[in-house]
Amino acid sequence: MCGIVGYTGTKPALSFLLDGLEQLEYRGYDSAGVAVLGPKGAAIVKSVGATRELREKIGNNTMASGTTGLGHTRWATHGVPSERNAHPHAAGPLLIVHNGIVENSRILREELEVQGEVFLSDTDTEVIVRLVNLAMATGRLPLADAVRSVLHLLEGSYSFLILHSDPAHPLIAVHRGAPLVLGLCDHGLFVASDVTAFPAEVGSTVFLEPDDLLTADPSGAYEILCISSGRKREACRIGRSRTEEHGKGEYPHYMVKEICEQPRVLAELLAGKIASGPGGLTVHLPPKVEKVLSGARRLRIVGCGTSYHAGLLGKYRMEGLAGLPVEVEIASEFRYRDPILDPESDLLVALTQSGETADTLAAVRMAREAGVPTLALVNVPGSTIAREADAVLFLEAGPEFGVAATKTFLSQIALLTLLSIHLAPEERLREKTGLSYQQLLSEFLELPRRLDKSLSLSSSIMPLAADLASAPIVLFLGRGGDYPLALEGALKFKEITYIHAEGYPGGELKHGPLALVDRGTPVISLISPDPRLLPKMVSNMQETLARGARLTGISSESAFSDMAPVVSTELSLPDCSPIFFPILSSVPLQLLAYHTACARGLNVDRPRNLAKSVTVE
Repeated sequence: MCGIVGYTGTKPALSFLLDGLEQLEYRGYDSAGVAVLGPKGAAIVKSVGATRELREKIGNNTMASGTTGLGHTRWATHGVPSERNAHPHAAGPLLIVHNGIVENSRILREELEVQGEVFLSDTDTEVIVRLVNLAMATGRLPLADAVRSVLHLLEGSYSFLILHSDPAHPLIAVHRGAPLVLGLCDHGLFVASDVTAFPAEVGSTVFLEPDDLLTADPSGAYEILCISSGRKREACRIGRSRTEEHGKGEYPHYMVKEICEQPRVLAELLAGKIASGPGGLTVHLPPKVEKVLSGARRLRIVGCGTSYHAGLLGKYRMEGLAGLPVEVEIASEFRYRDPILDPESDLLVALTQSGETADTLAAVRMAREAGVPTLALVNVPGSTIAREADAVLFLEAGPEFGVAATKTFLSQIALLTLLSIHLAPEERLREKTGLSYQQLLSEFLELPRRLDKSLSLSSSIMPLAADLASAPIVLFLGRGGDYPLALEGALKFKEITYIHAEGYPGGELKHGPLALVDRGTPVISLISPDPRLLPKMVSNMQETLARGARLTGISSESAFSDMAPVVSTELSLPDCSPIFFPILSSVPLQLLAYHTACARGLNVDRPRNLAKSVTVE
């Protein structure tokens, strides 16, 4: 989950490395470091904290003139966040930055210590660079050959960049499971964990494969070898698409910027999927997506964290509207559970924002080995899961730099809802929603405008958030499709406020959670306008009020007018069909977490101990 970036070319490397690290901080920000080759060898600067602290420490350091270098932003696995454990690490003339985990590093470390190696950090990364240095010294091997010679010793999923302090040697990149991408421009080559680390002048990219070793030269020449065979692999160059500005603009944090982008994101997503023709509105999907969906008799949805919650909502919609049986599992459990997969009936649907989530990727590979087709809902074109799945639907949310997912979650639940409508028989749609296929698609296209109205609740949420800032616990309740939203609301809240929060189905209150409710306990209730669920949810809310809860209700305007006043605070959303209510209600849940974290003076975009792209188990 660390971020790595390297550059070799004809321009000064330092500014490229620092700018790239700032874009990669969503992958980790415990510590950061750079190494740049100069006329007197390699200069290394490290700091605890994010790239901002590293910039301050570098100041006017003369390393700015070097044209080859490495950078790293860390999410700690082996060893506490410290300058001692920050990357780059060195052994002899070699420097390394690394992402992922070497699972047998303790054993290798002990063997190296017996041979007289003295370690200067607690990291698994230092094991790699010491092994390569020994291979070069004892075997008199070129750098690339020395790297290849030790890879069979390393167990785990990882990638790294390694550099010799003598600029006559090439920059080496190794992909063994953690993502790496090569960027090409007229003044040199970049290698990084993500294309977001590349400057604007990078016009094309090459996504490395899990068995690739790249050698890169300052002249712009490069070669990709298959590690297992040693044969050269022809690279597939992809033109780099233009993306929106990476900065926060007028917003104080990325998270609130990304929350506010959701109406536009949804409008653009739907514009590419719902088209008007002679027969009215229709859903248009890529042919490969249509193919895998057409053969599915059961969906197996896998995801982690926020993506898992989106999958749960997808289950409610697919089973309710399309009549397809759906199983939803946390990817890290699915991969070790020995699931029974049926290639004749199953379709595995993988939900991942980054397309690199280690457990979700493992689930995709398990399904493919079992002959089960796979469909990925992913935000990053060119990511590993996007390349390996049989079919892909892109979330089209644009870059998301806040660690807490917002607009990518909205895109996930919107696509899953759209797929459910697309697969549903007309008669069943009318029976379950009271609306026709055309009416539902028409209302879907109206949702971006209604999301704008949901955003206007921000000023009403701020005083509520100020009260919640001192709460020891917050409960989130929902029924039906709102239950996954209750889970997601609780996750967002605990992620960035550090206040304990739990999401529950309303009907489960009497089976344990009600014991947590005392006078003043904050309870956030999602009240679906579904007439089957509304009276049940009101009953659950009254149970908490009877115990002295401080109750906030999130519902539609008409639902509030139809129910007796049972809430302390109303957050009223525009009216909509019940199947679209979770899409609108996700906004106030995100704003509630955001404003509470702000009230507590916390780093909203960089919550402690977390990173956005989880590329290790």
